[in-house]
Amino acid sequence: MTLNDNVVLKLENINAGYGKFHVLFDMNLEVPKGKITVLVGPNGAGKTTTLNTIFGLATIHSGKVYYRNKDITKVPAHQRAKMGMAYTLQLFNIFSSLTVKENLVLATYDIPESEAKKRMEEVFQLFPRLKERLFQKAGTLSGGERQMLAISISLVRKPELMLLDEPTAGLAPKLAKEVFQAIRQLGDQGYTIILAEQNAKGALETGDEAVLIASGRIVAKGKASELLERKDLAKMYLGLI
Repeated sequence: MTLNDNVVLKLENINAGYGKFHVLFDMNLEVPKGKITVLVGPNGAGKTTTLNTIFGLATIHSGKVYYRNKDITKVPAHQRAKMGMAYTLQLFNIFSSLTVKENLVLATYDIPESEAKKRMEEVFQLFPRLKERLFQKAGTLSGGERQMLAISISLVRKPELMLLDEPTAGLAPKLAKEVFQAIRQLGDQGYTIILAEQNAKGALETGDEAVLIASGRIVAKGKASELLERKDLAKMYLGLI
């Protein structure tokens, strides 16, 4: 299959889950290049499983996953990472016993030192608070700072596709707003991002495109701003009204 130049990833008739457990049903999705695509929906709708399917961590029962014009349906997760995907998990996404600097150095282990330093400085421009915490153990950071570090660990790899799973989960509203602003800034810089979020309002205000998932199926998709205005969907699936 040849994807449109503006499409980075495509899910075609995907049925997936874990082992014999079926979570996603007949999912079709195209992810545009240089845009933030948000996945929203009720708890347990299948948002994380969609990310796991994209990254090769779920069982695909049928259907195809295409990335950069390649069928990667059977490609293992570590190979997908080498192909330019970066996945920031909701939990266990940093090394708590290492300092902020050590976490970032570990992420750039195979990158020339001068280039690694340049990338770290770019991260510090986005998250200046991390530079202030450079020699602090990551496990002692606040919840918001941990998420900033987790995103930065992906960011220093210069990924072609960033997968972010619930980056504002458990954060105070002010910190969640900072994380959303940083993600929006990355989108403005041309990064392609898929953001799965329980905070539907924040996600829809941040994203360009939106996909509403319920019970493992895509219920609606379109411009994020348009879905935010759909009061019927907001009331039925997102708890916004």
